[in-house]
Amino acid sequence: MRRRLVAALAVALLLSGCVMPTGTDVIVDRRGANFFTGTGILLEISEDRQSCLVAARNNALFVEKRWVPCAYVHATRVFGGG
Repeated sequence: MRRRLVAALAVALLLSGCVMPTGTDVIVDRRGANFFTGTGILLEISEDRQSCLVAARNNALFVEKRWVPCAYVHATRVFGGG
């Protein structure tokens, strides 16, 4: 029963969009944007929580800010570990 509850909660969070706080160190999938390293910082989340503004280095090593789908943005650490 507990596993079903956890699975249902995880699905609900995924469908609701981005749940990370701004200022989080993130990794951006290559599907979302073609950054040099893929690592960056989450700057802003859209009101519908589907798009994230991320700052990361581009191929010329300049910092670039770009809106990407939140599905391709992943936190580099787990939250709530205490």
